[in-house]
Amino acid sequence: MSLVTYAILGGALPSINPNISFSSPIAIELMLVPLAPVLQLLVLPNLDFTAHLARLTEVGAGAVLLITALEVVRRRLSAPLGAQHAYEPLVALAASLSALALGVMSLVTYAILGGALPSINPNISFSSPIAIELMLVPLALGIAWLEFARFLALRRPTV
Repeated sequence: MSLVTYAILGGALPSINPNISFSSPIAIELMLVPLAPVLQLLVLPNLDFTAHLARLTEVGAGAVLLITALEVVRRRLSAPLGAQHAYEPLVALAASLSALALGVMSLVTYAILGGALPSINPNISFSSPIAIELMLVPLALGIAWLEFARFLALRRPTV
């Protein structure tokens, strides 16, 4: 990590995890710069509460996505079970926001833990070059995009 970036972060990362390696690429470092004040003012003094809030967010967003998946399955059934209801656009929007929240949480967690951009490195030739956290981000963003498109489609009046 460059000394300038370390100075901007103000030592937030070592106080979270002293075993973090400061050899991550500049792109990940620059992503953490805007997060430094948030980490220092809100997260670090309240680590237990923040961890509990993150766990509740993941469980809640996962539950919303599961309910949305069941709603999509219900819509595939024949009428009267598969009939359209007025609440469906709201469910699609909630699923879109949940998927976006999970994708952002996964990316921020990956960055805070010192994750690096995918690269070819002979030192990791027998392991995965891309961390699973980094694979979940485009998947979550894709689900968010699809659910937002579903929200827009359901919001329009049918002919």
